[in-house]
Amino acid sequence: MPVDKPFNTIFNQIRLLKSRGLQINNLDSAKNHLLNTNYFNLINGFETLLLDNPKNPPKSYTKKSFDNFLRLYEFDRQFSSLIFQKVSEFEIKLKTSIAYHFCKNHCSSLKENNNYIDINSYTIPSWTDGPKKYVDYFYNASNPKKTHKLFKKTYHYTGKLRGTFDGIVIYKPNQTILKGDFIGRFGSTSIREVKDGTCSFYNSNQPALLASLHSITRTSESPVSLSINLFREETIQGLNYIDDCKIKFSYINEYNNPPFWVVIKSLMLNDLIILMYGLKPRTINAVLRDFNLKPYEKDKFLNSLEIIKELRNSCAHFELVNHFRTSQKLKINGFLISQLHLTPMRSQYIIKLYDVLKVLKMYVDLIDIKLFLLDYWNLETKYGNTNIVVSLFGSMGNPNINDWI
Repeated sequence: MPVDKPFNTIFNQIRLLKSRGLQINNLDSAKNHLLNTNYFNLINGFETLLLDNPKNPPKSYTKKSFDNFLRLYEFDRQFSSLIFQKVSEFEIKLKTSIAYHFCKNHCSSLKENNNYIDINSYTIPSWTDGPKKYVDYFYNASNPKKTHKLFKKTYHYTGKLRGTFDGIVIYKPNQTILKGDFIGRFGSTSIREVKDGTCSFYNSNQPALLASLHSITRTSESPVSLSINLFREETIQGLNYIDDCKIKFSYINEYNNPPFWVVIKSLMLNDLIILMYGLKPRTINAVLRDFNLKPYEKDKFLNSLEIIKELRNSCAHFELVNHFRTSQKLKINGFLISQLHLTPMRSQYIIKLYDVLKVLKMYVDLIDIKLFLLDYWNLETKYGNTNIVVSLFGSMGNPNINDWI
């Protein structure tokens, strides 16, 4: 059942641990570690491996020290960092593959350089093509919240603009709205044009522009074409994803028409998964080949991406990796289970870290992880901690070091 715990001072935390029989050889060091790491991560995260009887209270330790907790925590920290590095290698490989094959098929000339933000270069997935949380968020013309970030035109620029405007003007009390095409210099960005944009400004902020508009027409919703100079910062709505990237990322702002292999760096793994569902067959089949897969293995690969994404997010948010399990809602692909001999905790749901690394190993080399685990195993058994390390590896999915990846 859920419980509540009140705040406890560092002094009381240490007193509690000593009352349970835990040896603390350096009091100042223990205080410092608890202050910088916090009790939940350092103690609660590993106590089941060290308690005399973790299932039955009261909690007690026999021949266990604070150093045992520190060694386990340091192992988890290094292990998580190494896993994150390997997931990053996979993510980079995936981005490179998608960008290369998409551009090969859809961006053969400079004129087509930005086709990756054109929905016509994709096949909009139907609700039967994959999980709702992905296919429902690929493209919806009437709902930007259910549209992939590549295809949205809901971004904005806030700054100064010197150039021209061609569109309509709408007059309101104390405020004026411009709707149309803005062309010119948008501050220090390499943006040169915003089509179908909207700029609303208070009349008192842009008196010169307002006078120019009045010299053309005082009738609301009239067409106008004129030079404009927003000498005070204003917000222009209706930018596309490339424009938004130029504002946020200096390396993308160096390009007038940044290619996909540059912009794709800004996409997260979840963005890539959603995008995969809309790639045309020729492109996605080429991506699958880069990972030594056949077209009929598409669903297996997409499920692998979901599994790896959950592991990545856990490491990125500094969760204890030895506790990692896939979420209860993530169904594991049956072909993955049979091919890799995975052992879900319940039918096709919830696999532990040992099985998740089997999935990752299909796509990147994990020899560094195997060597790291072997070194840790040998060192801990040398220190007489065999029971602890066996319990640790068992909690992660397999107590036998020889079976790990």
